[in-house]
Amino acid sequence: MENLWWLLALFSGMLMAGMIYANQIFKMPSSLMMTYRGIVQSLILLPFIPFFAVPTNPLFWLFVIIQGLMVAYNDKKTFLCSRKYGGEITASIKPYSVVMTFIFWLLIKPTQLLQMIDTPIRSLGIIVCLIASAYSLMLINKSKISKEAFFELLPALLLSVLIDANNKITTTYGASTDLTSAIFYYCMMTAFFSGLPNIVTFVRKNDWHEIFIPKYIVGGFVVIFFSITSNIFKNSAMYYAQNPAYVGAVIAMYPIWIIIWNIFYYKFRKSEQYPRCNFVGIGILLLSVVLLILLQ
Repeated sequence: MENLWWLLALFSGMLMAGMIYANQIFKMPSSLMMTYRGIVQSLILLPFIPFFAVPTNPLFWLFVIIQGLMVAYNDKKTFLCSRKYGGEITASIKPYSVVMTFIFWLLIKPTQLLQMIDTPIRSLGIIVCLIASAYSLMLINKSKISKEAFFELLPALLLSVLIDANNKITTTYGASTDLTSAIFYYCMMTAFFSGLPNIVTFVRKNDWHEIFIPKYIVGGFVVIFFSITSNIFKNSAMYYAQNPAYVGAVIAMYPIWIIIWNIFYYKFRKSEQYPRCNFVGIGILLLSVVLLILLQ
């Protein structure tokens, strides 16, 4: 499976795009969506505990709790910035995290840095591909990023780097017992700790009966399905990939999958008004990701 990390990441990105698109259709309040993706998801997974070995490394439990809290803050900050500056500007800033994650991982894993120095041409190709993929995403979103918006989202941007690196670290610690069990407990525990602040926010600002609105129940369970399956593939890819940035770059192909979702969605609605897309950016994204995979 080590050589197929990119395929696992590809599936994860497709499922993540499905989750994003599902929420666009059901239009759930952000805190309610995070409640379903968090607390409800962890409750659904709870009965399956007897089927999975409990990771014995205490560092796994420490890092998985930290991960859940970081995800909760990161998602909240991202949603607030999207509301304030718009989704396109927020999405234009996020690709920076791919390059930053790559650098950060080499700093905490200097042995990989030495390996890259030994193969300078291949390493240069990898760096160019990562930069090109980040640039293509900004080209696709094509929004002018103000200094105010950048610094507003900077904490979430830096936290995204830690989240991706910690994802790989946590899964590796848990895999010392069993990889499948590590992924299961990762999905359940991060969901619980990321959902906890969101359910408090939702109940404080909304009528808690909204949780049981039929449309939101259906939407919530669709989001949960995509969230669990996406995390299974993402964590597996993180475990096998040398650098978590590689996984992030492949997953970042989600705009392509959303375009494909749109084609089916608008065809179902018998509408000829498709959203515009930047084919130059999509072409650069596809080329850079394919070359990145081949260079591994």
